[in-house]
Amino acid sequence: MEPTESIARKVFAEVAVRFPNLQIIEEQNPNVEISIVLPIQAGLKQEVWLGLNSDELCFAVDHFNLEWFPCTSPERVSAYIEAVSGFLSGEYRIVEYYRKAKCVKAHLQAPSNDEWKTIGTWQTIRLFSFAKHSIRIVRND
Repeated sequence: MEPTESIARKVFAEVAVRFPNLQIIEEQNPNVEISIVLPIQAGLKQEVWLGLNSDELCFAVDHFNLEWFPCTSPERVSAYIEAVSGFLSGEYRIVEYYRKAKCVKAHLQAPSNDEWKTIGTWQTIRLFSFAKHSIRIVRND
């Protein structure tokens, strides 16, 4: 079986090929095996973080943070590349839900016909609440 770091480097190289105009920086991070930052730049409205943590491919934008694992699964790798590429291209969006000033949940969504399909969800500890919330759309368009 191919080592996870080798798989992740191929994944990140594929993202770089798909978005050759974006600056991609590998940073040292003692908490993960690989840490990649795409800073705010022409063609990218938000900083994006990609990483490898053990056997998890990680993707984070603003409050949204999700992992695809195991990275040894070709289906998981394809889904990860599609999610990252979808966001970077501006096709996908992230919907953040706030209670007061705190983000409590975020969905990564892809267009599906005339609607949005949720690809993945990040959320804090789930607490039942009738409190009003606000929504913020994060999109690279």
